[in-house]
Amino acid sequence: MAAYEFEQATVTLQFEAGTNADGKAVYKTASYRNIQASATPEQLATVATALASLSVYPLAVISRTDKQRIVMA
Repeated sequence: MAAYEFEQATVTLQFEAGTNADGKAVYKTASYRNIQASATPEQLATVATALASLSVYPLAVISRTDKQRIVMA
């Protein structure tokens, strides 16, 4: 039987950095690795908001990416 095993989580903050010549939004990102598997959305939002307050750009998106491997039991 196969199962998932947590390997790594990353949280990415996407900031709106302005617009390009065509008027489309331009974004900058900051990624933070080694997020605990047990981190809740509320905890990540709190930390992301605190980190975003250090930026000159407004926060647009917070996303979490989990990496898991499949192990054979």
